[in-house]
Amino acid sequence: MGNFLQKSALTGFAVFALAQPVSAQPADAGAFGRRLYHDKAVCSFCHGWAGDGAGEGQSGGGAANLRETPLDRAQIIEIIACGIPGKAMPHFDEAAYTDKRCYNSTEADLGSDTPPLPPGGVLSKREIEAVADYLRAFVIGRGAVTREECFETLGGRVRACEDYPAR
Repeated sequence: MGNFLQKSALTGFAVFALAQPVSAQPADAGAFGRRLYHDKAVCSFCHGWAGDGAGEGQSGGGAANLRETPLDRAQIIEIIACGIPGKAMPHFDEAAYTDKRCYNSTEADLGSDTPPLPPGGVLSKREIEAVADYLRAFVIGRGAVTREECFETLGGRVRACEDYPAR
């Protein structure tokens, strides 16, 4: 009887364990950062889909080439959160200049040099870090944009990708 109870208990536990929902695995961090870069923060408007500073046709141009940036992770996070005073780079931390968290300055200190809020929307600390991590893993140091990278990002039917050199 003891053996029967042990087998029943094990069988019951196995059925219970299998019936439990599998917890969702965290989404690929690169994919999350990429979605934020392209869709929510719309970084690609100024920096280009490839991060090369080309921007979209309607952008003012002159954005940093993120593929060649010498900045480390902390510096990238600071610039995304705080923007760049006196430049077009917006600040994605909504409260960036309500206190001295950014460049030890407030909006009152910077006046008209206060970086603007982004047109797309602000980001949480986690989202800012995800964009920085995406850039470090998939953009910074990649060199010139390739045809394969263009097709991978924009799709195989984009004729403009033919303008880039093959890998």
